[in-house]
Amino acid sequence: MIEKEKALKVAQSLIALECSTLDTKYLDSHEKVAIKFREHVIELVGGDHKYIKYLDEQIPLSNNEYKQVFTCFTDELKKRKAKTVEKFNNLIESIKQEKQKMDASN
Repeated sequence: MIEKEKALKVAQSLIALECSTLDTKYLDSHEKVAIKFREHVIELVGGDHKYIKYLDEQIPLSNNEYKQVFTCFTDELKKRKAKTVEKFNNLIESIKQEKQKMDASN
């Protein structure tokens, strides 16, 4: 059995890890989000019975523990989305600059 404290610590560490993937695909339909790192998937499941799932293990969480991890997840998701928008805007600028270079050379 996986200790709750270890599961919480690993989940929060993976959320903060930039190379992990935060998945909200089943948030609305199943009240579930996932943290993916390499071949590992940790699910954070809400609803009436809140728990962390890793492989076949389900580690029950109190409402406060769930809220803490879920808040950490959503905060990191917001940060990543902001970075994505920034990178996309940089891409647009790079395309404009490249186009200007091409036009100037013609």
